[in-house]
Amino acid sequence: MSLISRLIGTKPQRQSGSWRRDEQRPPWTDEATIRKHCTSCGDCIDACPESILFKGVAGTPVLSFSSGQCTFCGACAEVCAESVFRDATEVPWELVATLGEACLLLSGVSCRSCVDVCDEEALHFELRAGSVGAITVDSNTCTGCGACASICPTAAITLKSNS
Repeated sequence: MSLISRLIGTKPQRQSGSWRRDEQRPPWTDEATIRKHCTSCGDCIDACPESILFKGVAGTPVLSFSSGQCTFCGACAEVCAESVFRDATEVPWELVATLGEACLLLSGVSCRSCVDVCDEEALHFELRAGSVGAITVDSNTCTGCGACASICPTAAITLKSNS
């Protein structure tokens, strides 16, 4: 457990033999399609240049933002021989970043790691009188790439469906 995690009393959860903040399926997929069409071959996992896809409990792909972000390169969809992935030119998913109670700003500690790493500028730091400030998320701009979740020192950011 990291020093920051020990100081604020949070720790990542262990699931299915790997560390994850939240289980998510690859872009351009959904749970029903994976259950119906995925053969658990692992081609999409091997093709991911960001190494953020892992075998889940049934051998089907799950995504972990704890080790990086999705660049929406489409490599996973390109190598899949089954009807698991939608067209990679479509919107990959309806995920947006959500900040939780473990955010260091809520403890009075200045941290803007998530704002600094967001290429889409969907996270904004708002300076506030009497406190360190606050982070807000523009759900219309957020792509759900996970860059903010992978860098958050307290695992305070999760990606949730916007719909």
